[in-house]
Amino acid sequence: MKNYILFIFLLVFVACSTKEQRQESLIEKGYQSLDKGQTKQAFNYFESAIDINSENASAWNGLGVTHYQDGYPYEAVQAFGKALQYKPDYTRAYYNRSNAFYQTGEYYRALDDLEPVLKAYQDSAFAHLAKGLALVGLENYKEAEKSFLIGLELDASNSEIQTNLAAVAYYQKEYETAIKYLDEALELNPKEANAWNLLALVQSERKNFEKALKSVNEAIAIQAGQPYFLNNRGYIYTFLGQYDQAYADLRKSIVTDEKNPFVYRNLGILALKKEDYTEAVRQLENALSKRNDLPSTHFYLGEALRLNNQMKEACVAYQKSAQFKDLEGMEAYKKYCND
Repeated sequence: MKNYILFIFLLVFVACSTKEQRQESLIEKGYQSLDKGQTKQAFNYFESAIDINSENASAWNGLGVTHYQDGYPYEAVQAFGKALQYKPDYTRAYYNRSNAFYQTGEYYRALDDLEPVLKAYQDSAFAHLAKGLALVGLENYKEAEKSFLIGLELDASNSEIQTNLAAVAYYQKEYETAIKYLDEALELNPKEANAWNLLALVQSERKNFEKALKSVNEAIAIQAGQPYFLNNRGYIYTFLGQYDQAYADLRKSIVTDEKNPFVYRNLGILALKKEDYTEAVRQLENALSKRNDLPSTHFYLGEALRLNNQMKEACVAYQKSAQFKDLEGMEAYKKYCND
């Protein structure tokens, strides 16, 4: 009888061991698939691993990374939450969920998740970079700059941090400082596409559209088809009077990223330049329906309405632009709406 019980115990032990080994093998294959960019295969591996044991934090974390790479940040947040439910001290899952929260625009929650990461890894340049990005999302540029500078001290050769320091300066209209950081970023890495794109934006603000076109073309040569770069080139083409090229780029950008309000704003500006004021109003209102806190969009909407002989509505748009302290909106409101 005792031998029989021992035999049953051994069978159960071997079965459990095989089960755990199979799950670990599936998880390993899932992460290998992610490294190769094979997200469909990765999803199947992690789902199968979870079917074996739904409390495995590593499997849930892998599933979260898969969702994130596939462009589903909300689903990623849920998966990372499961990982942390079963392993509350899983620092990697906190870092990953912070990135997902950043993508969903939940910047405070992104910062909350970075606290345990920074506590465990104070010398991680990437963690300080992530914190700075979340602070930029909250428009807390001074604190963002501090985080980026700490990251740069930890990794002086990081061109991405240099580029984000330039972005902070750009958002505050400190264009000379932005150019300084961008020059340093591109010296470190001439293939830093975001640096070329941001340089084009700075040059556009200075109305140097010929230089801006060269810079954004450098970005597109590195990352062909990137919707933000195409959108920005469409904007630059508009101000160079190359309307057909502008329209082509903006339409390509929308196909890839139809939720970006700046594309519709730029289509509105293009229609305004072409004196199609009804279409300009339509596109600019479309942009504002997606994001209402864009002062330049309110200003251009005011211009389109004014030129379409809708003066009352134009003044409302100018006033909204002025409320965001937009200089063009303030001047237009004084000029046309002070009677």
